[in-house]
Amino acid sequence: MQPMNDAVLGIKHQHRWQVVTARPALQSAHDTMRWDVGKSRIVSVNACSVCGELQRDSVRECSVDGCREHRICERPHR
Repeated sequence: MQPMNDAVLGIKHQHRWQVVTARPALQSAHDTMRWDVGKSRIVSVNACSVCGELQRDSVRECSVDGCREHRICERPHR
């Protein structure tokens, strides 16, 4: 039997926000937040290190067509 995480159990905690910029984590954030990647890509977001919750108002995004500055913006991720 696997242990359940804090969010599933409803245990209260104080969020410990960390900035997420790694491509796999950003791809997960796009999926979790149901982000419209046709309009823009998330280049950073705060995530709680305890429960994994994403802080929507901390999102930095890129909406430049053909951006080559951010790896998440390059093909095949675009």
